[in-house]
Amino acid sequence: MNDNLKGIEKLKKVERLDYMLDFGRATIKTESDMIAMMANISSIIFNVVEDLNWAGFYLVRGEELVLGPFQGLPACTRLSEEGVCVSAWKNKKIMRIENVHDFKGHVACDSASNSELVLPIIVKGEVVAVLDLDSPSIGRFTELEEEKFAELVKSMEEELNK
Repeated sequence: MNDNLKGIEKLKKVERLDYMLDFGRATIKTESDMIAMMANISSIIFNVVEDLNWAGFYLVRGEELVLGPFQGLPACTRLSEEGVCVSAWKNKKIMRIENVHDFKGHVACDSASNSELVLPIIVKGEVVAVLDLDSPSIGRFTELEEEKFAELVKSMEEELNK
């Protein structure tokens, strides 16, 4: 196991999220390239936060979202018309979906996913990417996760807006 993650299995949920946030912020401070930053952030999330089956980014490219750095099984490579990620992008708002099967237009890239949290990343007033988190558990994401991941995204935005 990576030395950075020793003892992580003993942490409670809020402690894991705080650890993820601290580790993520340290990574953000040391890397200004968006793709490299996203690659390590997706790895940190996937290896620290429990009960996820996918953690990664979709990048805005013209009129669609294109798969970016991620951890998990292979995913949809392009999204443009519907789905939770597209809704977060187009509406510039966080989407926390308790049961993706109840979300009209849900795009099932992995049939094992049952809940989703998507956060837009805004640079110079425009969404440049979204952070997408999927879980096999219905109702996996709470206000606590939304708050902690919003803090992580804010740190990314601050670095990318420099």
